[in-house]
Amino acid sequence: MNDAPTGYPVAARPTRRLSLLPLIAVIYLVVSGGAYGLEDAVRLAGPRLTLLLCLIVPFTLSLPTAMMAAELTALMPVEGGFYFWVKEALGPFAGFSEAYLTILYTAVDMAIYPVLFAAYLSFLVPVGPTGQIAVGVAMIWIAGLMNLLGVRPVGIVSILLMMVLLTPFVAMVLIGIPRLIHFTPPAQPLFGADPLGALGAGLTVVIWNFGGWENVSVVAGEIDNPRHNYLRAVVAALPLIVLGYVLPLLVCVSGTGKTAPWGTGWFSHEGYRISGPILGSALAIGGAVMSFAVFEAAMLWVSRMPFVLAREGYLPRPLSELWSATETPGKSILLCSMVFTLLIPLGFVALVVLDVFFYMAALVLEMMALVRLRRTTPGRDGRFVVGGGALGLALTVALPVITWLATFGLAVSTGGGRRDFVVALLLAATAWPAYALARRRWGGAPVK
Repeated sequence: MNDAPTGYPVAARPTRRLSLLPLIAVIYLVVSGGAYGLEDAVRLAGPRLTLLLCLIVPFTLSLPTAMMAAELTALMPVEGGFYFWVKEALGPFAGFSEAYLTILYTAVDMAIYPVLFAAYLSFLVPVGPTGQIAVGVAMIWIAGLMNLLGVRPVGIVSILLMMVLLTPFVAMVLIGIPRLIHFTPPAQPLFGADPLGALGAGLTVVIWNFGGWENVSVVAGEIDNPRHNYLRAVVAALPLIVLGYVLPLLVCVSGTGKTAPWGTGWFSHEGYRISGPILGSALAIGGAVMSFAVFEAAMLWVSRMPFVLAREGYLPRPLSELWSATETPGKSILLCSMVFTLLIPLGFVALVVLDVFFYMAALVLEMMALVRLRRTTPGRDGRFVVGGGALGLALTVALPVITWLATFGLAVSTGGGRRDFVVALLLAATAWPAYALARRRWGGAPVK
């Protein structure tokens, strides 16, 4: 039976499916990967505001996005996920724009993790700039090789890596139970001298840590029973992710004074302060594992985007070929590995701003597709639908959009944020020339 409303392929490869438990692990790693990466929000926004945002953003961004993804995955469990949702609802150019924006935010996002991996590793073994680049390149190609082996090995390894990277934080929380029981609010006020700038910067980093719920839909054709398991996986992953951020942060900031030194890798220093070198080293190892685990899990869906676009006629046809040994898009995976290798020298905070802009712009297209497909395909035959009728649909669409607009309304109030915003707009505007060029060169998807 074909579950897609317009005949799109439900599964490009009928074997090697991703079952529920590995799916939960992959979603957890694609969205979060633990509290690592949250340290910059503490430095930029302060501990109190960061904690507040970690409690608000799951309801204004994560939950609506997860519900949208669950509904559209149940409706169209196809290889290519959100690309086909938008294309079916809004047409070929909108579908291409969705993929194009995804590639833009993926490019800047995936450049972060090899750098984080080397940074956390250097806490244990001092590595110079050249050595960090070499370590990052090695990480990219190991993750690429694992993805060449297929979706099931990635899912199994994701479970193991999730356990490894969470263990130090579990230890920190257990050791810090007295701090939780007798929690003392941080000395810094909720808002400092520049409240709008702090809120915009902190919200941007927190959104980066909580976004990506729909990304695994790209491999929906390789998920076991995607109609039901995608929803089950996001329901299981959401509380794990929220607790994984909030509890370690509460332990670290209880009674703290200044947080100016906080930044990438600072949880290792907090672990050292709370319990000594063993916990500090464990958190550094966990940070390195997190960087690899998130990159490796993200490569699973990222590498399918050139594959899908090649099948749609927007990229060279060889990228749509499967490696027969493991039924994976080998050439697409190799292309992604080469591109990410070239992006390693890029930095963190400015990349996060660009990442969030492109991601949220793509999310707006997905929300528009949700509304449109509700109208064009009203009969769902018992499939999951976001509840609450018209009000539930409106809240699902509006809350993430309001969050995004608030973020960039605040970000442009500062010089650096305004510059990054303009750069993001200019890059996003290249979607139409890229679409026209791709159609002229390779034909593109047919226009209805």
